[in-house]
Amino acid sequence: MHPQKSFSSVRVQQPSFDTSWEDLTAIGLLNLSPDVVTERELRRMVPDSDVHFVSTRMKHHSPTTIENLHAHVHEIAKAGELFDSNTKVNVFIYSCTSGSAVISHERLENELRQTAPGASLTTPMTGALRAFGELGVKNVAMVSPYHDDVGEIMVSCLGKSGVSVCSSSSFYFDMDYDVNSVSPQCLFEAACSTDRIDADAVFIPCTSFRTSSIIDRLEAQLGKPVVTAHQAMLWDALRLARYQKPISGYGKLLAATR
Repeated sequence: MHPQKSFSSVRVQQPSFDTSWEDLTAIGLLNLSPDVVTERELRRMVPDSDVHFVSTRMKHHSPTTIENLHAHVHEIAKAGELFDSNTKVNVFIYSCTSGSAVISHERLENELRQTAPGASLTTPMTGALRAFGELGVKNVAMVSPYHDDVGEIMVSCLGKSGVSVCSSSSFYFDMDYDVNSVSPQCLFEAACSTDRIDADAVFIPCTSFRTSSIIDRLEAQLGKPVVTAHQAMLWDALRLARYQKPISGYGKLLAATR
């Protein structure tokens, strides 16, 4: 039997702290449990190493019904509790477009602040509505994955903020993994066929759609702004975090200085 060796360690020199860490923009990402798209899309649009996305999961029960969307309000405070106060995360994204149409922004933010006091929150719908105001958009052509009951709530939510849906199309999916499987080219073609001359912009909601690679190409093809779920919530989160660098390659919205 070999004699047991005692463990010992040597104290290293007192470290110097990286003051540049204080300048990082850290955004808390509250993803739904089936979401395998959002983190990749956001990182693709923000290659800047000064922006960090720190994510966790919220339970989502499929199919995407109004009842299941309402259940998110009971999950957001649990998700916020997973972020310690010393992580410097005070801007959060709740990453669900239909949920942010069903549940008011005020309710979502109040729930989050139960466990993350003082936090600012944005959502795909909040970001989109603020983006439409920024871009002067009053009428949109919308491409969605939703059945009519959720689609009608989306239209109503937009209408209450003064944005009309003048044309719409949908894939009528129940499950998030079906939405994930729609190719960017298929979305491109759907947006082109849904657009109308009286639409000020094209709106592509749902964070399960992969849209980052087609935004610029669509804007060039249609000659108008294209607003997507990921792009809009990212734009608003960066604005809330006072990140002011323009981002090119992903539409007129992100290319403007916040």
